[in-house]
Amino acid sequence: MSQVDAIVIEAIDFAAQRHSGQTRKGKKQSPYINHPIKVMNLLVAHHETGADLLMASVLHDVIEDTAKTEREIGELSDILRKKFGRRVLDIVLEVSDNKALPFQERKRLQVVNTPRLSEQARKIKIADKTCNLIDMMEDPPENWSNERKLQYVEWAGQVIDGARGVNPGLEQEFDATRHKALRRFA
Repeated sequence: MSQVDAIVIEAIDFAAQRHSGQTRKGKKQSPYINHPIKVMNLLVAHHETGADLLMASVLHDVIEDTAKTEREIGELSDILRKKFGRRVLDIVLEVSDNKALPFQERKRLQVVNTPRLSEQARKIKIADKTCNLIDMMEDPPENWSNERKLQYVEWAGQVIDGARGVNPGLEQEFDATRHKALRRFA
């Protein structure tokens, strides 16, 4: 096993520990860690194999979904920087919402800020939204009406419009998934 393989596996293990006990929003309550692994796998399927990108993809929700306070965010950021490097931390921070902001503002900022993200962060955004749409079709969040699902699909499309130009195959997969979701929930 190469050093690159070992550090990516270490990132998967770290993410699994941080997301331990968390589940997705659907009825199946699948372990949350399945989501970042799917994001990473989708990137690999589209020939994205850089270690920093893969580590950041599997860690992409660690700060946003496991750190509650500014102090915890700072401590976790330090750990990520020391374990996986400054570049991985920077990418994770780029794709992390500020949970101190109201929900609608966080969503608005994703649309506004995505075009300014690094190429690596934009690739993660595309893979993340694609996986979210797939999960929503296979096991939708409980109590979400079709109208809310359609709003999510439309919003995800707006976010990804700002992420384009980084991987045509990944973008095509998002588009196909989005069209399938629109048909399913219309």
